[in-house]
Amino acid sequence: MHTVAFVLAAFACLAAVSSTVEMAIGSRRLRRLKDTEPLADACGRVSVIAAARNEERHIAEAVGSLQRQTYPDLEIIAVDDRSTDDTGSILDDLAQVSNSLNVLHISELPDGWLGKNHALHCGAAKASGQYLLFTDADVVMESTAVARALAYMREHGIDHLPVAPGVRRQGFFLSLLVAAFLYLFTLAKKPWLLRCRGPFYMGVGAFNLITAEAYRKAGGHERIAFRPDDDMMLGKQVKAAGLRQDMLIGRDLIELEWYSSCGDMMRGLEKNAFAGLNYSLAFAVLICMLMLVVLVLPPLAFFFTAGWTRVLNLAAFVLWTASWADQARLWKISPFYAPVFPLGILLLVFTIGRAVVKTIMTGGITWRGHFYSLKELRQNRL
Repeated sequence: MHTVAFVLAAFACLAAVSSTVEMAIGSRRLRRLKDTEPLADACGRVSVIAAARNEERHIAEAVGSLQRQTYPDLEIIAVDDRSTDDTGSILDDLAQVSNSLNVLHISELPDGWLGKNHALHCGAAKASGQYLLFTDADVVMESTAVARALAYMREHGIDHLPVAPGVRRQGFFLSLLVAAFLYLFTLAKKPWLLRCRGPFYMGVGAFNLITAEAYRKAGGHERIAFRPDDDMMLGKQVKAAGLRQDMLIGRDLIELEWYSSCGDMMRGLEKNAFAGLNYSLAFAVLICMLMLVVLVLPPLAFFFTAGWTRVLNLAAFVLWTASWADQARLWKISPFYAPVFPLGILLLVFTIGRAVVKTIMTGGITWRGHFYSLKELRQNRL
C-alpha cells in the first residue's frame, strides 16, 4: 500500500511539474486581439454568420454589437433556426433599419444535420464575403474586434483564426467549474502550438474567422453535420487540409454569458462532453481517473501519508495551485480560486460522468428540443 501511494504521489508530482512549466511558457506565447491595430480600410468583404434559436434575451445586444463594427465592408447574416420565441420578429425589426443585416428563417431541419450546424451551413451558402465569421447569438463584440482580427489574419497569412472570448459568470461554483474547464482545455489543446504543423487544432464557437476558400477546402459544415462540437471540428478539418491556423485571446474585446449557473453549465455540456471524447467510454473513464489521481488525490492524501510520499503530495498541490493562479490572468478569473481548484475538478468530473452516462442511458442527446441518437452521432466521428 505504501508503495502504491508513493508511485501515485510521484506520478502526480511529475505531472504537476511538467504541466506547470508547459503552461507557464506556452500561455505567454499566446497573443491578444487588443494588441493588433485594426484595419482602417476594407481588404475584402466579411460575412458574419450567427445562428440563433430562442435567443430573444440576447439577440438584440449581440446583433447591435455587430452593426457597430468599424470594419467598412461587413455583411451580417442572422439565421433564425426554428425559434419558438420572439427571436425571429426581433431580427426582422432590426433588419428594417439596417442595410447590412440579412435575416434567414429556417422552419425545418433535414435529416443528417444538427440544428446549429445546418443553420451555419445555410448562412455560409448565402454569404458573399471572402471571409466568414461564425459566431453565436449571445456574443457581444467591441467595435474594432473584426477589424483587428482581420488585420492579424492578413499580417500573418492565417487561414483560420479562432478568438477566445471573455466569459461572464456569477457564483462561486460556476466560477470554479469554468476555471477547471478552461485550464484543462488549454492544457490539452495547447493553443500556442497551432501555428506549427502538427495534430493540434482549435475552434471557438464565439468567434471562428476563416477565409471562404479555406472553409470550402476544409469541407465546410457538411463534413461535420452531426458534430455537437462543430467549432472544434471545423478547426480540425482546417488543420487536416494543411491550412494555417492560429488563436488569439480576445477576452477584452469579445464577451458572452456562457452559462448562467453551475447547473446550467452541467446541463449544457451534456450535448458535447462525450463528443469531445470521441464517444469513447474507455477514454472518458481514463480521463476522469487521471484528473482524480493527479489533481484531486494529492491534497487529500497529504493528510494520510508520511515521509517522501507526503512531501510529493504537498509539492504536487503547491505546483498545481501556483499554475492555476498564474493562468487565471488569461480568463479574468480571480487567482484566489486556485487553492480550492480540486473542488472545481470534482465538479468537472461529475459533469463529464453525468453527460456520458446520460448519453448512453438515453441513447443520444437532446439539444434545443431535438433528439439525436448516439448511433447517428458516432457515425460522424473524425
